[in-house]
Amino acid sequence: MSDYEALVNLAVWERQSRVRHLQKELAECYWPDATVTTSWTSGSIADYLKGGTDQRAEASADESIINRSCAPIVHQNGDRAYVELPTESNHWIEVNGEKAVWTSYMQLLYRCEKRAGIWKITDLTSIFDNDKLVPVIPGVDLHINAKDLENLRPAYRWLAYVRIQAGGSVSQELLGTDQPSNLAKVYQAAENWLNN
Repeated sequence: MSDYEALVNLAVWERQSRVRHLQKELAECYWPDATVTTSWTSGSIADYLKGGTDQRAEASADESIINRSCAPIVHQNGDRAYVELPTESNHWIEVNGEKAVWTSYMQLLYRCEKRAGIWKITDLTSIFDNDKLVPVIPGVDLHINAKDLENLRPAYRWLAYVRIQAGGSVSQELLGTDQPSNLAKVYQAAENWLNN
């Protein structure tokens, strides 16, 4: 298998392991010193793996997630690479007492290193593009008050809404395409790391 094939498979398998709740397989995608930054955690891979759904107020242990990934873009320099993976994730959740589907569109940015001939992830950073929220049954009222949306960022408005409604919180400082200057810094840092 070429480096390119190995990196593509690694990124896509990481997502499949995550949404299928395959903890052992998910752990094997990462080096032990890896870090992860998502909407609900920022820290070590160990924290990410043991967190599960516990740190996401809107999620339950039996939450159904369907993920679709687009073709990854691989940037490689020797034993380092970063992979951009566009994804769509559909989450079946409850909102204001009604069944709904929250859909998140993201770019996942994986930094990967080849050690002893094996590619694994050293860092995962989530970048939010946009999201939407619809009832499972068309026409059902989700009882949303428009005032509750006023200060929520467009890149992840519905993530923030459902998490707040479930009693949790979400930072308004997450990476999103609605703040291009912050995004440019992240990609420049990835390029600097790649070519270091």
